Amino acid sequence: MITSVPGEFYIFEADALPSHEELTAFFQDLNENDILELRIGSAAVFHVNKFYLQNKLDFINLAIEKAADTFEKAARICPYNVPVPVLDPNGSCISIIKRIPTYYNHFYRYNGGIDLSFLNRYDCIALHGLNEYSVEIYKQVLPLWHGGQVYLIGSEWQDFLDVLPELPNLQITVSDHLDGFPSAEFLSGNIHTPIINKDTVVPELPGNPNALHIIPGLPQNEDNSRYEKGIMFYDEIMILTFMFSYVIHPGTKNPDKKFFVIDGDFRLEGIYGIWLKVFTAARYALSKGYIPVFKIISSDANIYSDQRDDDIWDKFFLQPGGYTIDDVLKSSYLALSPNMNLLNTMRFIMDEVSQGFELSWPHGIFNDQVKKYVNERKTRFLPHPERTLGVLIRGTDYTQTRLPGHAKHASIDMVVQKINEVTELWDFDYIYLATEDAEICARMKDYYGARLTCTDQERYVIKPGQLLMDLHQDKKAGSGFRLGVEYICSVSLLAQCHSLIASGNCGAYDEALRENGGKYRHIYKLYSS
Repeated sequence: MITSVPGEFYIFEADALPSHEELTAFFQDLNENDILELRIGSAAVFHVNKFYLQNKLDFINLAIEKAADTFEKAARICPYNVPVPVLDPNGSCISIIKRIPTYYNHFYRYNGGIDLSFLNRYDCIALHGLNEYSVEIYKQVLPLWHGGQVYLIGSEWQDFLDVLPELPNLQITVSDHLDGFPSAEFLSGNIHTPIINKDTVVPELPGNPNALHIIPGLPQNEDNSRYEKGIMFYDEIMILTFMFSYVIHPGTKNPDKKFFVIDGDFRLEGIYGIWLKVFTAARYALSKGYIPVFKIISSDANIYSDQRDDDIWDKFFLQPGGYTIDDVLKSSYLALSPNMNLLNTMRFIMDEVSQGFELSWPHGIFNDQVKKYVNERKTRFLPHPERTLGVLIRGTDYTQTRLPGHAKHASIDMVVQKINEVTELWDFDYIYLATEDAEICARMKDYYGARLTCTDQERYVIKPGQLLMDLHQDKKAGSGFRLGVEYICSVSLLAQCHSLIASGNCGAYDEALRENGGKYRHIYKLYSS
């Protein structure tokens, strides 16, 4: 996202271009978002910032002209973390903007239309901060919106209103700030997201109890306190509003159908973390009249990807509805998904809308290669599912380096205690263990000996502060399928046991319940204290 950031703009005139060392010595206190305009003689103009000096990059003219499409242009050309001046026709700097990382990517394509169903729930909208997304909402959404009052929060708005379209049907209030409202800060090239919880008091806008505040920040796996208080992040609103706006017409097949092709840049997620997010989007698309399909080719950094544009969905799964991706890509109407990170708040909103809509798989979810792999290992590692207790114990990232939003899992001792408690009550002879953690696996074998079985998947030991993904930075060619199918197999066998004990909530737990289809005789999920 391109956003306006606080910074200073300086002018330095010289007869010859000074060196990096001279400028560094002279401007030792140049802050991260400050910009130095070098005017050399009567013609050459360069813009220098701390990043360029530290990395000894060639000086260039970075300025962008102030206009209605300033942020759109900047989105195409601005590098990450480099402040860029916005100049008015007189050459005066009226704003400093910068690209910062967010989940959503905006295509500036509207041939598929704009979805106002969420924003039309509100009578008043407050756009906090001047940025690429707030400007696009102002230009593209507000003229079509059913509400009546708009608040533009932030002093930078005043400098751009003369180039933005007038909105005569709306009552617009511009304010430098909103007293008492938790605001985001910009630190080290990232957004420092304000903490908003059930105790946060959100000041009401005059005469508008039904107001939506849209703010900068990155969504977290939080409860619904923020949403209930009428606060959403720009990433979330852009997804809900522009999710189906980018449409292409690659062929002539299926002229009576509208497909929604889901892609995403998933980096840290495991296969069922990806599954949870794309299934949420797919059911939501289904509720909006689209046929969802999956082609996940933008996750080059993910452990399941073997090369650029590798489709990590096709490796393991079939398409819903019985379609093939080749036929879909030759169809007449394809809406292409933006990059989305659907965390708790977004999943809650989308699940609310898509109640009663379910995807169908006439030929099963897994492809033939995965089915064959799972069936072969069932024979070896789960010969007596009707007499086996399934146990899921997550380790690695869930215990050593717990990510935000990850559930806290019970210790192995707590799980063992529970197994021993139910041994006589639940009537089982064997224990099947699903875990990716080598130390947990070794300890469970020590406890239960020949009664315990587990697959031959690769297991890992990580250090505190390390992530499982770190062990896969130098992947062997073709390892993406193996890593994914080992995990899928481990969970699929878990789903076929007669009862289940889990160390906590996670994607594998949810998937085991889904595959089991309500057939478990007993289920117990522990939580760490």
